[in-house]
Amino acid sequence: MRIERTNDMAEIFKCLPFEREIRKKGRDSSRESDMILFVKSQLESPLFGFWIAYDDSNNIIGYISAIISLIPGMERLHLLRIYAKQKDLFQQFENILKEWAKQYKVKVAQMTTKKHIKVFQRKYGYIPVSVNLERRYF
Repeated sequence: MRIERTNDMAEIFKCLPFEREIRKKGRDSSRESDMILFVKSQLESPLFGFWIAYDDSNNIIGYISAIISLIPGMERLHLLRIYAKQKDLFQQFENILKEWAKQYKVKVAQMTTKKHIKVFQRKYGYIPVSVNLERRYF
């Protein structure tokens, strides 16, 4: 197994079947095209990262994307997506993110979820710290 950071959209497009599965299960309601546009716009930034894990046969077995905020008082790593078929892969992704955040002296990791809050608390050590409110203008 190997994990590589990439800014190659051809490789990132190979993750789309997993994204479709995530949306089909109701875990993300955003449009796939919006995600692609966002990733494309951020790829050259050192504060955005996309890593893909491959098995020995070069099949994708997981990926992560995250962005670092260096806004004073809001320095944090925001985990955008993590998809890992194996528990040990999840831990390897966590290690990559910790090392990357350390380079920027970022000590807080944050994520947003609509479902399974208790699972993220129990399994991964996240704690709820705020509530996001939303209102539509149009």
